[in-house]
This record gives sequence, structure tokens and C-alpha cells, in this order.
Amino acid sequence: MAENINTTSLQCLATSFEEEPGRPVMISVDHVSMVFNMASEQLNNLKEYAIALARHELRFKELKALDDVSLEVRRGDVFGILGTNGSGKSTLLKIVAGVLEPTLGTCTINGNIAPLIELGAGFDLELTARENIYLNGALLGYPKKFIEQHFDDIVAFAEVEQFLDMPMKNYSSGMVARIAFAIATIIVPEILIVDEVLSVGDFMFQQKCERRIQELIKEHEVTVLIVSHNNDQIERLCNKAIWIEKGHPRLMGSAQDVCRIYRVLGGHTGKASSEQRVFDMLGRDVSPREELTRTISADDRYGSAVKLAELCHEGPSDTVIICPGEDASACLVGAGLGSTLDAPLLLTRSESLPDVTAHALRQYGASHVIALDRGCRLSPVVTSALEDEAGERKVTLLQKATIDELALAAFRAADQWGDTAVITWDGCTGDIISLLPFSQGERAPLFFNHDDGIIAPETLAALTSGAFRRLIVLGGTVSFPESCLEPLREAGLEVIRFCGKDAYDANGLIDDWIVTQGKRPRNLIITSIWNPFDALTAGPCAAASDSLIVLEDPGDLDSVARAIDYVEKMGPGIEHLVFLGDHTRFQELDKEILAKAASC
Repeated sequence: MAENINTTSLQCLATSFEEEPGRPVMISVDHVSMVFNMASEQLNNLKEYAIALARHELRFKELKALDDVSLEVRRGDVFGILGTNGSGKSTLLKIVAGVLEPTLGTCTINGNIAPLIELGAGFDLELTARENIYLNGALLGYPKKFIEQHFDDIVAFAEVEQFLDMPMKNYSSGMVARIAFAIATIIVPEILIVDEVLSVGDFMFQQKCERRIQELIKEHEVTVLIVSHNNDQIERLCNKAIWIEKGHPRLMGSAQDVCRIYRVLGGHTGKASSEQRVFDMLGRDVSPREELTRTISADDRYGSAVKLAELCHEGPSDTVIICPGEDASACLVGAGLGSTLDAPLLLTRSESLPDVTAHALRQYGASHVIALDRGCRLSPVVTSALEDEAGERKVTLLQKATIDELALAAFRAADQWGDTAVITWDGCTGDIISLLPFSQGERAPLFFNHDDGIIAPETLAALTSGAFRRLIVLGGTVSFPESCLEPLREAGLEVIRFCGKDAYDANGLIDDWIVTQGKRPRNLIITSIWNPFDALTAGPCAAASDSLIVLEDPGDLDSVARAIDYVEKMGPGIEHLVFLGDHTRFQELDKEILAKAASC
């Protein structure tokens, strides 16, 4: 999908706050715009530049780094600036610091400034730390006598006493940052400008920097302007914040409100209407019941597979299915095989058997392991590890060169299939996951085409053998043209095709169809399509718990808005919203939004 990041103002959505009377304005940015000229062609030397200038062929492309930004920072404010990379945050700080002159607008400063914009700028790495302290102090405008008076304090704060006479080229970047921060904050400025400084150094030093800044704020009423990609840090340190996106001011208000909205909308793609839908639901005055949302997550996809298997297979199991966790299509074939054999599906790495998988195998006490392998991904180390030490466990390796051959082999490995089959193309992962609650319950085998418009003769023979009455096709007319499906219809199969505009649209079509088949859900499983590996083994759990699967990617606001609509529609009968994946997939606010939709 092409990038579609909204930059229009959301100021009407901000919570207003009252300014404390009598506090003077320290920084006033009034309708500031900053335009940089970018050369439209490369000029390698002065001669080429002069020729282009004489011929009136010197052309530049304008880059508007800031577009009509206004803000006021009063004494004692800790003002945060949020935005994605390239949004103009550092440009704004440089204008405030006097490094850059704005193209339009004015910036008025009332007080002396200590800018922490580029720590370590001006250091000579060939010199020792001791020499660089004096050099950097001079560049910042401190007299030599002042540095001598505060030398011990600088060294103590930086914690580099033992390395003072070592050339700085032997320092780590964190040690350089320590010295630079110590020098820059040795005085008490009226205005402190901080640009991502608190993200350098080790964890303990970051905390030390924060304490130093908080000391300047609380004890000396220093005004602070801070840029950080760490929302928690902005929310913790600041009382006000502004969100800038691609140079455009989007929202300004209390740091808590701006950070909350930025977490959900910042840098995300999608239509303006989708953004508005998400924001409206975030602000909805609804209190979902506490037990509505659940989360299933583990350290990795292998642990997630074990957790999902345990939900449906608590006791011993004679057979276990093993698939390489890097091959989504093979895993989904394995899910179909597991449904008909009533066997848990576990995942493995190609080169080694994960400890969590090995432990689960012992817990199940399986006497038979069926391993699926497309393209010889599984190493002998894995197949050897699947056998128990006593040699009593049978290992069947279904190893084929292509996914359609592997799917056919899995079909032939069992004889208790239902009367519905599914066929799709390699890579149609989202649609297959969406269908899992139905296909698992119906014990439907999964087949693949050999190529666009081509179903291999052996696959066609299996589908038209009389074993099935219905075929579900996941894919459009490129993968499965009507001429490709005609022999299947002639064999008496009912052919049902699902083809959405994208994976999310197809997800809605499939979920709605499953409901028409009498599968009214009690639960909704929310999973991501950009990282679907937690969902590859969710089929048995979905079928056993009367769940539908809803695809949502928080970074795609169109998908979030569609999920809100669907959850709101299904909400009254939903017992649980089950989120697959850790906080890197779904933040607490992402869960809150859908929980509110289910409670409306």
C-alpha cells in the first residue's frame, strides 16, 4: 500500500488546559516555516556549478521541513516534541537554538540557552578526555577559569576519572556522551534544549541524565524543550507537548493527551476518515468489563505454538505435527492435517529443535511425529532430535519440493477428512488464517495451485475423486481463472470463491460467510497479518472456542477502522477478545480501542 500519512491539524481534538497566570513566555515560535533547497541534479565541482548558473540551468527542489508551526513555552514548562523521523523536530530545535534562521515567521527567545543537540560535537578524538573537556567548554563559550572551577564536578558526573588521560578515540560512544552531557549541564541555564540526548549511554547513565534534568526543572525552574522518540519519557518528564508530522503541526496540548493520541495515530497510514474513526473510539466514554480482553504471547512463535496447542490439547497425544516456523504455507497445511488427526501442531527452527518444542513433545508423550518439510528446510539435526532417546517414537517425514506437492502428501497421510476442501496460492496467508475457524472445524484439507491458472493433475484428481462435495477457493481470477475451476464444477463440486480487495477486506467477507454457516462466534481472535506467525497454529483454538479471527495491524488505520466496525457489529455476543502477540504487535491502547468497540 502506498504511504498515506495524515498531516492535517487535529488541534480541535486536544484537551484544553489553563495557563498559570504570571509565568513569562521564554520561547515564542510564531508561524515558522523552514524551506531547504535540494539540488535537482548532482554538481561535482565549482566549474559545473558556474556553467549551470550561467545557463540558468541551476534548479532546486524545495523541501519544506516545517510548515506554519506556532508554539509558546513558558518559564518552568517542560515541553516535548513528538514526531516520526524526518518530521522536522530537530529543525525546530535548531531554529530555537539560533543555529538556523526560519524561512518564514519569527522565533523569540527570552533567556540564555544551553543546547544539547549534538553531544560531542567539537571533540578531537586524538586528544585526551582532559584536553577535550577544556576544548569543548571553550566551544560552548565557557571561560577556562570556569572549566577549572567545575572540572572535578564534570569528571565525577561523567564517571571517567580513570580514563582522563586516554585519547578519546579509545572511548566508546557512551563514554563520549557522558563527558559531553556533563560539560553541557554544568551551568544552570534559563532554557535547556535536549535532542534525543537521553537515548545515549547505558541505562544507568540515562537515569542519571533524567535526574539531572529534573533537578534543573524542580530546583531552578529551568525551561526545557525536549525531543524524544520515547513516548513514556515525554509523558513522564513533560507537562506540554506538540506532535509534528512531516513538518505540519498536528496536535498540541497536555503531554499526557498528546502522547496518548500519538501512540495510536502517530506515523500510521490510512485515510483521514479511518483516523477519525479510530480517534472517536479512543475518546469514547465506555468502560469495558475487565475480563473482556485476553492476550496470548510468548518469547517467540515456537512458544506461542506451544501455548495455543495447550489450550486444545491438555493431555497426552499419540500424534504430534511438526512444521518449520519460517514457512507459513507449510504450517497452515500442517494445521489442516492436525485437525483431522486431532493432533497438536508445534513449530521448529530449520536448523535446530527449540527447547520449548522439545519439552512439549515430552509432555505429550507422542509415539508418532509427522514432520512437514517443503524444499528440504529441516536439517538432519532436527529430524534426529524428534526421535526420543529410547527410539520408540516413530518419525514420518513428509518432504516435498513444492508446496502443492507437500499439501497433497499431507492429504494422503490421513483418511478422516471432511467433505469440504480448500485450495489457494502460496502466499495467501491472511485469507487462509481468516478461514481457519471454519476449515479446522470441518477437517478440511488445504491444497495449493502449482502456478497461476494451473492445478497439478494429481491435485485435480484428489479434488475430483468424489471425497468432497464443496471446494472453497481463496484467490482471484489470476490465480484461479474460471477455466481452471470448470473441471471441478463438472465433477459436481460446489465452488465458493473468496477474493477481497486486500487481506482485510477478504477477512471480513470470510468472517461474515462463516457466520452464515451457523458459526456464531463467542470470541474474536485478533491477530496481525504483517507478522502472522503467532496465528499459524491458532486454528484448533479458534474452532474449539467458537471464535472468529479478525486481522488488524495497528500501523494501518484503515485495518483498525475496519476491525472497530466489525467488533462493534459482533460486540453484544462476544465473551472475549483474544490478542495474539506481545506489546510489539498490540499496545494496551490498541486493545482498549477494540474493547470499547465490543462494549458499545
